[in-house]
Amino acid sequence: MTDARSNARRRRERDSRRGRRRARARAMPFGLGGLGAALPKSKKAQKVDEADAIRVEGNEKFAKGDYLGAIAAYDAALKLNGSDASAYANKAECYLRARVFEKALECATKALECSKGDKAMELKAIYKKSMALNGMARYVDAAKTADEGSRLADAPEDAAVRATLEKVKLECEMLTAQAFTGAYDLGALYLNRMGASFRRCADYIGAVRVSKLSDGRRGLVTTSAVAAGDLLMVQSPLSSASFGKTVEQNLVRGLYEAARAHPADWAILKALPTSSEDEQKDAPEMSVFRKHISAANKENAPAPESPEELAFIPKVVANCAISGRRLCGVWPLPSFINHSCAPNCHRINVGQIMLVFASQNLPAGAEITMKYYDTLMPKKDRDAFASRRGYMCNCARCAFESTGDVSEEKKADEAEENDEGAGPITCAVNGLKRKLKPVLKDFKEELAEMKKTKGKTVPNVNPLIELRGWYESRLAALNLSRAQLAMARMSCYSMYESLSLALSVTGAGEMKHALVKTIIEDLSVVDAGGFAACKQSTMLANNARRTFGKDSREVVDATNVMVETHCLRYGAIGGEDLIEIVRRTEQSIAEETGEFCEL
Repeated sequence: MTDARSNARRRRERDSRRGRRRARARAMPFGLGGLGAALPKSKKAQKVDEADAIRVEGNEKFAKGDYLGAIAAYDAALKLNGSDASAYANKAECYLRARVFEKALECATKALECSKGDKAMELKAIYKKSMALNGMARYVDAAKTADEGSRLADAPEDAAVRATLEKVKLECEMLTAQAFTGAYDLGALYLNRMGASFRRCADYIGAVRVSKLSDGRRGLVTTSAVAAGDLLMVQSPLSSASFGKTVEQNLVRGLYEAARAHPADWAILKALPTSSEDEQKDAPEMSVFRKHISAANKENAPAPESPEELAFIPKVVANCAISGRRLCGVWPLPSFINHSCAPNCHRINVGQIMLVFASQNLPAGAEITMKYYDTLMPKKDRDAFASRRGYMCNCARCAFESTGDVSEEKKADEAEENDEGAGPITCAVNGLKRKLKPVLKDFKEELAEMKKTKGKTVPNVNPLIELRGWYESRLAALNLSRAQLAMARMSCYSMYESLSLALSVTGAGEMKHALVKTIIEDLSVVDAGGFAACKQSTMLANNARRTFGKDSREVVDATNVMVETHCLRYGAIGGEDLIEIVRRTEQSIAEETGEFCEL
């Protein structure tokens, strides 16, 4: 025991002497310690310090939103220290903010390679890599990367990072289901309950493909039978811009930036139609449009810089841009959907995302058609819209309404409001249009007076009733089919809509009920799935409650029509979501505004 204590005491004394010698050496100006401190740093250490200082400058620029300046600073730092994982990770974040996901992926991968042994930096790089893959629509790879990161974050101090990565994984799994199967929570999408990092939802392509049609044109056709209300596709725009004097320039600039930033978008852009001459081209492969398949991303070449190779972009805007009430944009697959004045599909825009649904039951191989503008008006007015887009519509409805018309004479006759030489439908529509103008003028004045006197005066509804009778008798004499009758009526939709309003303010509930039922039936032929049908069905249900009582058979039937109409337009929704969407339809009627989720 004594020897052990003696040995321990001697070790302590020896260690104490060594400590004092080391302290003296450090204090000596020319001792070993002092000499080491006085020597200049190695060139490598100097470069690392300089790189760190430049990276800090880049961080300051990033904080101010100067992503290009920050990237330049990080590049300068990396020239001095090519293994700076932090500089790579920060550069990846700049590209994520700028939505240049391919570059972000490249930088995040480098950050991961340089951060081995530094767990915190590894987790940071993994997060940025998963977000870059998410932005590239490579959702399967993004979910896998996030899962690897969450398993690496196994320590208690990593809990916050692990929670973030698990959230990213769940989001990417949701986007994977959307992209591959079309499994969307439509109610959450419409009512703004979704949260995502870069996309509110993934792009989806259902049972459709671009194909050569029998007349030599290109269009979108079904690859299998679809039912009315089925989701055909979900698309985000390559470029979008608010209306204004520079909208076309902004769209062109947006397409150019998208092409430079995303090789997959450049491949899509080259496949889009630029003019009627493109109809002679073969249909593009559908794999071009499926960005969520990672193999497609790896095969795409970056966009060229030469003006000659980019000259077609303005033509894409002129030929493919789709307009809404507030926004104009270029959506890839919808660019191939041809127009019809009696379409069999309809679109809904939630923010910039476009959802396209089937409006009718369609067999395999059927061409999908969409309306480019409001088609609830006379053919002459529809022709004016088509002419501004550089084409003439030859759909079945236009062909029917033009039956018997003499093209050149018709134009001159209509300009003089003379029906000679025009077909029977044109004669009836033109006659109603001329008669309706003064009647509507008087009705609007009487309606304004009613509001002014708070109901003491009531508009005279008889002129509108008589006018409808005149038009219906003209159509009855033509022995039209049910579909043809609906087309002719809905070419004068404004008259039927005005009569419906007049019957409401005069309290003719039963007459309005019959009229609105007829309008809904006609819309199912001409504009099934349109928002006008949703408004009319909502008014039908509300009018039935006021007129027949809430427990009446009419209310049950009208409510069923309202539900069916909204489900046709908005897809598979129900419960509280359906109730809320109907409420918003009612709000749009009361406030005389457009659809709540319309562009």
